[in-house]
Amino acid sequence: MYNEVRTSFRKHIDFIFIDILSMEISFFIAYFLRNGNFNVLATEEYRTIVIVILFANLIACYLFNSMQDVIKRPFQLELYATFKQCTLTEAILLLFLFATKTSIDFSRQIVLLFPFIYFVITVITRTIYKKLLRKFYKNTKFKEFLVITTKDRAREIYTKYQNTVNDIHIKAFAIVDEDMTGKMIENVPVSASRESLIKYLMLEHIDEVLISIVGENDYKKDIIEKINSMGLVIHVEIDYVDSIVGSNNKEFVEHIFDYTVLTCSVNTISSLQLVVKRLMDIFSGIIGTILTIIFAIIIGPIIMIKSPGPIFFKQKRVGKSGKIFNMYKFRSMYMDAEERKKELLSKNEQEDNLMFKMKDDPRIIKGIGHFIRDYSIDEFPQFINVLKGDMSLVGTRPPTVDEWEKYSMHHRARLAIKPGITGLWQVSGRSNIKNFDEVVKLDMQYIRNFSIWLDVKIILKTFIAVFSKAGAR
Repeated sequence: MYNEVRTSFRKHIDFIFIDILSMEISFFIAYFLRNGNFNVLATEEYRTIVIVILFANLIACYLFNSMQDVIKRPFQLELYATFKQCTLTEAILLLFLFATKTSIDFSRQIVLLFPFIYFVITVITRTIYKKLLRKFYKNTKFKEFLVITTKDRAREIYTKYQNTVNDIHIKAFAIVDEDMTGKMIENVPVSASRESLIKYLMLEHIDEVLISIVGENDYKKDIIEKINSMGLVIHVEIDYVDSIVGSNNKEFVEHIFDYTVLTCSVNTISSLQLVVKRLMDIFSGIIGTILTIIFAIIIGPIIMIKSPGPIFFKQKRVGKSGKIFNMYKFRSMYMDAEERKKELLSKNEQEDNLMFKMKDDPRIIKGIGHFIRDYSIDEFPQFINVLKGDMSLVGTRPPTVDEWEKYSMHHRARLAIKPGITGLWQVSGRSNIKNFDEVVKLDMQYIRNFSIWLDVKIILKTFIAVFSKAGAR
């Protein structure tokens, strides 16, 4: 799933907020220089002007698209863009004063001094903020990109990538016109060739793919279809788009490293939805972690008595786009459970062996193990994963590494989002589902129809399922 921001106006809301703050401060300073105090809001007339210049600024920003390439444009273009925005803001203010015949009520010195102060402060604040952003991006979590291209274009792409401030990290190149696997292009490894590309994507953690190849439409169509089936976000340089247009996925045009691309994803999530979902995760993560501590105090000693060893079970699981993380649970099985699993594979109730599920599993600790699994208490330590950001409250079940390695391409699409403690599959009679493709179908149904309201409904159904012990693992 892709966090899509369609326009620079929406994308750089932080810069817009800083501009508005700079503008209002500028007006207060202009008032102070004229009157020797900051009592701008003391009279109704000046309170009105404070509101007018706010809307004037937003109009100017929108009409001139002032936020286009705001992060990466050079200082000279920054001066020009800021000058245009300040000039139009002042023009709208003067037009308002003329139209309402109230210009006589205001100091001309304040009205004329304001745009010059606004220009200087805005240039300074934008410059400082961009420097802070660059420092932030050096320490932030990057989206891992695989760039599929040719040898010569790879160097061009890397140069543009180096000159762009963003949250993208080129993890590797896949060079399709020459086998350069194992070599380096600048500071980026070449990890795949034309022949090994799909195998590489099946084994490695990649968030998004950029395809920049001139011509070779048949080859591009083939790899796009295969990558699309994995649920990865694809950016295709506009040179070729026919194979994506018309698919069931969401598509839109954007810019990456100054290249115009058509982006394709299973679904998109707005910034607001992303924030709300994360806030839900943080809130539930805090509550769940507190309950985990309480449960650990109560059931921890019982687990240790029944089966000596740690009360928590840590296991490597596969998260969004193939990222490996440690998932935590209360230990409900004996210490040798993983070794005994190999002996029990022949009794797996799942038809395709892509998940392991067995009724009356002998590895479960008698008494306490069955109890905490019946009421899903063993899942509570996963709230720590939710708080850390490895998982979400609602998502898809995170597979084990050995399960992940058996996946076909279309199975990988179920991890186009963060895995969750609960999900559509878990509340849809999971005990009765024997075919893994049915699990994938439900997971994809959730991803394609994602909404905050759907998450809320799944959470409510989870409570009902837990208290009724329906489908407990």
